[in-house]
Amino acid sequence: MAQKPKATPRVGGEATSLELEKSLAAGLSSTRPLSAWFHGPEGMVLLHEPSGFAGFLAGTLGTLSVEEVFAHVLTGIRSGLLAVQSGAVRRTVSFRDGQVVFATSTERSERLGAVLTRLGLVTQAQLTQALSRVTPSRRIGQVLTSEGLVSEAHLYGAMTYVVREVVLSLFELTEGSFLFVEGPAPMADVVKLPERTRDLVLTGIKRSEELARLRRRYPEDLRAEPGPAGPKPGEERFFQRMGAGATLSDLRAVREGGQHAFFSWLDECVRGGHLQIRPTTPPAAPVPAVEGMAWELLSAEERYNLLLSLIHRSLRDAGKDVDLLRGFLDAPPSGLEDAFAGVVPGPDGRVDVTRLRANLSLGGEAVARAMTLEALDAIVSYALFSARNVLPPDVAERLSNTYRTLQGGLA
Repeated sequence: MAQKPKATPRVGGEATSLELEKSLAAGLSSTRPLSAWFHGPEGMVLLHEPSGFAGFLAGTLGTLSVEEVFAHVLTGIRSGLLAVQSGAVRRTVSFRDGQVVFATSTERSERLGAVLTRLGLVTQAQLTQALSRVTPSRRIGQVLTSEGLVSEAHLYGAMTYVVREVVLSLFELTEGSFLFVEGPAPMADVVKLPERTRDLVLTGIKRSEELARLRRRYPEDLRAEPGPAGPKPGEERFFQRMGAGATLSDLRAVREGGQHAFFSWLDECVRGGHLQIRPTTPPAAPVPAVEGMAWELLSAEERYNLLLSLIHRSLRDAGKDVDLLRGFLDAPPSGLEDAFAGVVPGPDGRVDVTRLRANLSLGGEAVARAMTLEALDAIVSYALFSARNVLPPDVAERLSNTYRTLQGGLA
């Protein structure tokens, strides 16, 4: 998660100032001071209080969900403005007596112009031309209606659609912060939605649940590739840009719209055969099970060498360096230098037990065998430890379990 910008108190003499990072100072003006709600050393809330200010509720979406914030407004039949910040996107919702009457968003796909083109009411060229005529006192809707590009009825319908989508998009959020400032309801820029706010909240909750299911079905590290049905009709250019395929996170970054819209589109494309989903990397080959190997018939030395060969195979299948044992053999731990003198790993990761035992034969056969097993246990322990650092956790765990199994009966 990105680091939050800081507000640093500066105390000097009898005056105290609050130094804000640039991103926090946007939109502030010395001609319009802020009212401070001080909560001791724990924190302070600074607000532009509108005329008729009645109170505020502020927090993070990790503490109160969007549903809980809306419930606060609905049950209290409150009027005011809710502002929600998530990353770089800011959305606002205006309420009158607990009902949504307007909403705005800085997300491009939730702006009026983008919605008008998506609904087919204007072309992209017409929108671009109209935007060039927008001024601080003449907004995009006024330009489009005054020039006859969009009727008043279509503009109102599109604006209603925007407000509804902005509200529903809030229920997709799990991270961010919110501020509800209670006060007089707005008189301008008011629309009548086709449903009551309570019903809209239920729709938003259902959308968030559906999004959660889709995200579980399509993790963003998966890869989308063209399917047998070819490009989805009307989206040939997008599929052409996608080429041979891309990860879902990359597709999400270039496709306009909210999360629910993206994953719904993805699911529709997969079900229709326009896209097929694959893992970004082939799954690691499973570690061969020792069951069925008649490992109990193997000698202790053969069991250790078997495990070394399994580790070697797992490294190879995972595309990792298979020369992992050379570091151990080039510089054995103190006390094992003579034991591993001249011992090198074979092409399958096994070591020459005959050479190892010959190096340890001076103390008699029983002593030599015990020291050989001790030396083999040391190199296997090293190999398991090193493999755990480079192999997927599930593969490393299976190797450790196999080690415990192969040790059965060694005592």
